[in-house]
Amino acid sequence: MRIFKKSILVFALLFVLSFSPLFSLADSVNYPLSIIDNTGTIVNILQEPQRIISTSPENTEILFALGLKDKIVGITNYCNFPEETKNIEKIGEMSPLNLEKIVSLKPDFILAYAGFQLQEIPRLRKLGFNVLVIEPLTIKETLKSIKMVATVCGIPEKGNILLEDLSQRVDKIKTEVSKLAISNRPKVFIGGTYETIYTPGEGTLFNELITLSGGENIAASLPGWVKISPEFVAEAEPEIIIIPIGAMNPGEESKVKENISNRPGWSNIPAIKTQSIFIVNEDLFYRAGPRLVDGLELLYEIFHK
Repeated sequence: MRIFKKSILVFALLFVLSFSPLFSLADSVNYPLSIIDNTGTIVNILQEPQRIISTSPENTEILFALGLKDKIVGITNYCNFPEETKNIEKIGEMSPLNLEKIVSLKPDFILAYAGFQLQEIPRLRKLGFNVLVIEPLTIKETLKSIKMVATVCGIPEKGNILLEDLSQRVDKIKTEVSKLAISNRPKVFIGGTYETIYTPGEGTLFNELITLSGGENIAASLPGWVKISPEFVAEAEPEIIIIPIGAMNPGEESKVKENISNRPGWSNIPAIKTQSIFIVNEDLFYRAGPRLVDGLELLYEIFHK
């Protein structure tokens, strides 16, 4: 009964907050500001952040895209874009977070990412830090997260400009794809050079990007990032193979293509026969930030140009 009452109370509070002008993502910001992050936590921002730490690459890219680079005092070792990130103090790994290093940088705002950091975030809040957690799972949620960050940081107008540009680019691709016949949407396999094959299925950002750009993901009916067999790929007969490379899946382009082309049992796959194998930057598809739209445009070019 206590749990039930608590749930009702939380629901009621979220309902009120979501309709209150104080908590809306409006075009002007009045501090103190209270906002609900992606974990459903109410975060109270007393004043405009001046010293920001980002605990993930996608968050860092959002901050840079919003023109906040001069306020960033700490980022992770994996934050490698844009080039200016090399001049910013590193806090270490994405997990476990180096709390001692974070404390030493005296941030007044921490932009965190959910997932494996969720267990560490309460410790940051216990230390008195303002922590906003985002974990967008779709392009739409990514755009909302960008707007949220812009609002919290006191620059909603810059957020609006960025969102308008990104939204227009997405809509342009959607319009072009809507004109395509189903038969003109190529079957696509996303893979790597590892012996064990993991590919993005339903509910992943990558799958959404493939669909929006006018492709047919051979693993679209499978949930999440899923392990599949070489036989599954051969039977699906993809017309295009996309191999993301980067920190998570390193490789030299020519060697990656050779490895894929010579995989046992794959010689009759249409994409292998036509050498429709494309090596792409994994960061454009794995990071829920502004460059997702770059990834969307790249896939459209590959599929239809």
